[in-house]
Amino acid sequence: MILLATATLSADDGLALTPPRAWRSWNQFNGAVTQPDVERALHGLADRSRLVDGKPTSLADLGYTDAGIDDGWQECGHYGPHQYRYHDEFGAPVVAEARFPSLSNLTALASSLGLTASWYANACGCVGPPYTNCCSDHCDSTECFVQDVNATLAYGFRGLKVDGCGAQRDIQLWYSLLETMRPPGAPPTLLENCHDDDGLPTGNAPHRDAYGELWCPFHLYRVSGDAGSLYGMILDNLNATRQYAAQNLSVPGCWAYADMLEIGVTNTQLHICGPAQNETCAPLTVTESRTHFGAWAIVSSPLVLSFDFANSTNLDLHWPTVTNRDALAVNAAYAGFSGGLFFESDDAVEFSPCGFRKGLTCAWPRLMSWYKPLGGDDARGSTMAVLLMNNGDGPTTLSFSYADVPGVGNATTSCAVYDVWARAALGRVGGGRFARDAVASRDSVFLTLGEC
Repeated sequence: MILLATATLSADDGLALTPPRAWRSWNQFNGAVTQPDVERALHGLADRSRLVDGKPTSLADLGYTDAGIDDGWQECGHYGPHQYRYHDEFGAPVVAEARFPSLSNLTALASSLGLTASWYANACGCVGPPYTNCCSDHCDSTECFVQDVNATLAYGFRGLKVDGCGAQRDIQLWYSLLETMRPPGAPPTLLENCHDDDGLPTGNAPHRDAYGELWCPFHLYRVSGDAGSLYGMILDNLNATRQYAAQNLSVPGCWAYADMLEIGVTNTQLHICGPAQNETCAPLTVTESRTHFGAWAIVSSPLVLSFDFANSTNLDLHWPTVTNRDALAVNAAYAGFSGGLFFESDDAVEFSPCGFRKGLTCAWPRLMSWYKPLGGDDARGSTMAVLLMNNGDGPTTLSFSYADVPGVGNATTSCAVYDVWARAALGRVGGGRFARDAVASRDSVFLTLGEC
């Protein structure tokens, strides 16, 4: 008999005390992912053939310690009297063994490398080639929940991403089952909430009850649509975090997630660029990718890579960004607020295309300035991070007044400034403000402040 913890308020189990760092398959491989793709990612995370600060260092050494299978592992069909799409007649998930011959071997490989592996539930399904390996299901019985959790634990997965397209939308039930069914002494499972509605007035987003208690029976939750390789889409996802930060709903153990990183993703999924909006869109540039990474870092979003480790040239291009220890430290720090916007210009830039369908546009301020309080516990005693973004089409001066940054202090005239991208101390900068000229289009200035 399974007893469900129906009074769960939050996932207070010691996981995700800082925003998780990982790799997931979707952005690069979509529904065509195979076991060798994920195994390659595991080896890539553990590889120490590249240098960080002059020393052989792996991505795992920097906290990217999990590789996850997204949609595409299912054997789609019509099973049993209810014609389930990827659950058999007893509710157990059916794995496409031609593409994933042994999930147990996959998780064993992760363990042998000092890593973990995750997978995916409540599938969305895909339309058209090459997305033929995905299928959404209509099973919403407790039986299917139980069998999915049983498979998660039996295969040895340490994380579960629950999407929002199938019928299994009770996120608290997912968490309760993962807790009550895990064997004594077994580690808890990291749960990602990738949907926003289960028919309840408050949906599946975190919220506080009448007593101020946080309801968040998961560790990270999507706040945006799917990420894409267009700069305007990146801004859409980034700005979706703001309302949750403002309500103090992005906190240790319960992080607002702006979706997987598009850094280094060469399979853009987008075919809406060019004059006729029928050409494949280009990947993000190195400059755009660096701004993208800094933006996710300063709002405490989980950092989930999705590139192909077989493309070593591409990995080399983005290696300095994804391994920047100072940016990672800003992302991990928490001093009571997850990060937010403190300035935006009145003039806007229109981005077109800006979505997965033709004709979608979006407009965002040409200049944006973000901040995040820090704990002052790094070697420089940094108490604030600031990210200045040039979203415009040409170079410009980026600047800010110290007094405009919440928490710095109205009377501040100088601060010790550190350049995160250059990884260099700039000394004490006075005059009550900081400025940098000729910042390129879609580039950024990432700083930490101390001794203000």
